Amino acid sequence: MMKTGEITPFFMAILVAFMIGVVGFIVFIERGQRRISVQYAKRVVGRKMYGGQSTHLPLKINTAGVIPPIFASSIIMFPATIANFLNVKEIPWLQFVVSLFAPGHIVYILIFVVCIIFFCYFYTAVTFNPVDVADNMKKYGGFIPGIRPGKNTADYIDKVLTRLTFSGAIYVSAVCVLPQILIYNLNIPFYFGGTALLIVVGVAMDTSNQIESHMLTRHYEGFMKKGFGRVR
Repeated sequence: MMKTGEITPFFMAILVAFMIGVVGFIVFIERGQRRISVQYAKRVVGRKMYGGQSTHLPLKINTAGVIPPIFASSIIMFPATIANFLNVKEIPWLQFVVSLFAPGHIVYILIFVVCIIFFCYFYTAVTFNPVDVADNMKKYGGFIPGIRPGKNTADYIDKVLTRLTFSGAIYVSAVCVLPQILIYNLNIPFYFGGTALLIVVGVAMDTSNQIESHMLTRHYEGFMKKGFGRVR
């Protein structure tokens, strides 16, 4: 399109910088955590003393990952799939309903965002139970400074997690809706869905973390071994 003059080099540079900025923003949010300070009381077991240390409970901003947009897109595609088995041209009202669920339509975008927010809360509630976390902390003598152990701790964690989930849902919705705005409203040939972008960046981050941990393990194994025969 640059050769034919449809896209100017200046606009192309802005588009590339914008895409790099979006990827950087995704990496920044995916690594973001809300760390709740946790302290453990000192315990004496026999002649040894345990506890007395301070740690934190990490809560990710995007706890649900890429599951919400996948579920949301599957549900939105269901009416169009049913309409394919029928003759849409002979049924005007059905043709109108199918057009509402077409990608790029305002109704499609609104329903997509609502479904993403719903599944973010649903998947977070299924995978993370604040009551179990609070009970485990109380069992091992852990407590959040200023919060009573037990139910108050569970309520506090649930309150923080609810706010984080809302922020993560807005972030996931923005990333998934952005390619549709570029394609259908700004006529930019950006054929890379938001869900695919989240998956690619997430897999790349996990792969880099696995490589880093593997390299650290090999390094410390060679460093701790006696002798220099196995050191590389």
